[in-house]
Amino acid sequence: MDKNGYAGAVLMDLSKAFDCLNHDLLIAKLHAYGFGKDSLCLIRDYLKNRWQRTKINTSFSSWSELITGVPQGSVLGPLLFNIYLNDLFLIFDKTDACNYADDTTLHKSDQNLQIVLDNLEQDSCKAIQWFEDNYMKFNADKCHLLVAGLNKHEKVSIKVGNEIIESSDEERLLGILIDKNLKFKSHIADICKKAGGKLTAIARHRNVFSFEKLRTLLISFVHSQFSYSPLAWMFHNRKENCKINRIHERALRILYNNDTSTFSELLEKDGSFTVHQRNIQFLAIEMYKSLNNIGPTLLKDIFVEREYNGPNLRSISEFSIPAVNSQYFGKDSLRYFGYLIWKLIPIDIKNTSNLDTFKSLIKNWKPNPCPCRLCKPFIHGLGHIGQIG
Repeated sequence: MDKNGYAGAVLMDLSKAFDCLNHDLLIAKLHAYGFGKDSLCLIRDYLKNRWQRTKINTSFSSWSELITGVPQGSVLGPLLFNIYLNDLFLIFDKTDACNYADDTTLHKSDQNLQIVLDNLEQDSCKAIQWFEDNYMKFNADKCHLLVAGLNKHEKVSIKVGNEIIESSDEERLLGILIDKNLKFKSHIADICKKAGGKLTAIARHRNVFSFEKLRTLLISFVHSQFSYSPLAWMFHNRKENCKINRIHERALRILYNNDTSTFSELLEKDGSFTVHQRNIQFLAIEMYKSLNNIGPTLLKDIFVEREYNGPNLRSISEFSIPAVNSQYFGKDSLRYFGYLIWKLIPIDIKNTSNLDTFKSLIKNWKPNPCPCRLCKPFIHGLGHIGQIG
């Protein structure tokens, strides 16, 4: 999008995925991965001869044998499911795939829109065939297409199996409402609504809770709404940031029973940070993980380390700055913004020897001044003042 290209994704869904695993096929796959005979017999014995029945009030159904699926509630369930799905990702040659349990998402980016659509369609058909061959039920009704880079009212479509899937303006994926323009307005509105509703419920009973219990409730039911996957939606605009701050301010007023102090004064009294500042701290933690090889390998693709063989100077960043073309897609990215943030972190924090120490130190730090456009002075007609980078 930074280069005026297109990014497309097909969100695929399986029906009752954990209940559809074929036991014999799972054993065959384990054998192909090198499991020995005794281990295979043990796992087969673990899966076979399981029975279930349903209870409604005091009535019971007859017993029925479980001939497919993995036992849920066990640590082995997700592991066996992942092994069963593992070879799915070997069949894609036109797109990349992301998977979490039964949610599989194919994605492709290119300067040519038709290439994006054709590649998504081809690999989606391969995925459907794989689901059929492996006794899994593909849910076509919950298959969605998202394409970023389209004009405001432009629509495109692809054929997935026997269904024509038209592009959506926004879809929910793993709890995040993703829109085709990557603005996350709907997602921010959604989590603010949830947080506001919980805040109202807590406020009704404020007088029956002690200060510490009230603080715990606010953290658990209100602040937690903004701590789920913040790196996905943190590059929103000022309007959305104001909505989040209003919720945070209201929570602090309830906690301290204070209707006169400013938001900044309440933050200082509480010794806390804004949601935006906490997101920056979270970003710094992920960059520390990447630099020290203790995080997902995906981080290495996002935060590219700088090749430097000279002396260890304080002015040298460990990460390279990416070349970007535009403000809203290039500079509003983890790769670019993370580089700016990492340069501002004090050297004694960056050089800590372990993650726990880094977390404890970074949670008491905030960039001053913050280099993002949310924190820069904005003058209508002139734009943001004091650009960095």
